[in-house]
Amino acid sequence: MNVVLDLLRLQDQAPGTRVTWALRRNRLDRLAGGGAADQLPERGALGLAAREAIEAGRLEVLAPFAADRVEATESGVAVEGRLDGAATRFEVDRIVVATGFRPELGMLGELRVALDPILQAPPALAPLIDPNLHSCGTVPPHGARELAHPEVGFYIVGMKSYGRAPTFLMATGYEQVRSVVAEIAGDHAAAREVRLVLPETGVCSAQPVAAATAAAKGCCGGPAPARVDACCVADAEAKDSGKAGCGCDAPTPRAVAVPAAAL
Repeated sequence: MNVVLDLLRLQDQAPGTRVTWALRRNRLDRLAGGGAADQLPERGALGLAAREAIEAGRLEVLAPFAADRVEATESGVAVEGRLDGAATRFEVDRIVVATGFRPELGMLGELRVALDPILQAPPALAPLIDPNLHSCGTVPPHGARELAHPEVGFYIVGMKSYGRAPTFLMATGYEQVRSVVAEIAGDHAAAREVRLVLPETGVCSAQPVAAATAAAKGCCGGPAPARVDACCVADAEAKDSGKAGCGCDAPTPRAVAVPAAAL
């Protein structure tokens, strides 16, 4: 999304610039995320800016798209692929490929490091951050125990600790550092405490903008009481009475408090 917004800034300087955004999946609502309702405002602003550009016709979105062939031409690059299953071909001047990332671990070759073979994160952390199961708002708080390696006293914290998983939040990283420092200092009880409540909405969640906005405005009687597994007041009341819920479309809050003993 940041690449797209950078290209739109280029478009401001060169109005003839055309921007095409190709996505593997048709999940633009997920990318747009919480918008104005995002509890991390700058993150929500990214989604709003992208959506506004699409609605204004400043960029073309191809989704779901899969490329079959890329070939250099005299004027640029020809791309052949499938758009929603149908064959398509178009030419562009340049392609910017957002392929993801992986950590550079070469410097750790002489240390005893244990890593999940797929995510390249510590084995105890990998299932907690797996992007097939979690968004960054549903990753549970974690610390020294999940980040430990066979090398005594060695930890990787921050985004690099997540390996290839794109579910990292800086707030989670701050909690990692607090826990690891407490462990190294010998305060093992503090290292295992949970001192983090994650935001409930965001670009990295599956909550569409419309649902996030409705929740922020008081969907179904307003927001649910804090630390209750419900999306609104009506949902909480329905669950208290033994029902599955009120059927509201907004997702359940993801702010979870976990007793230290449960860790």
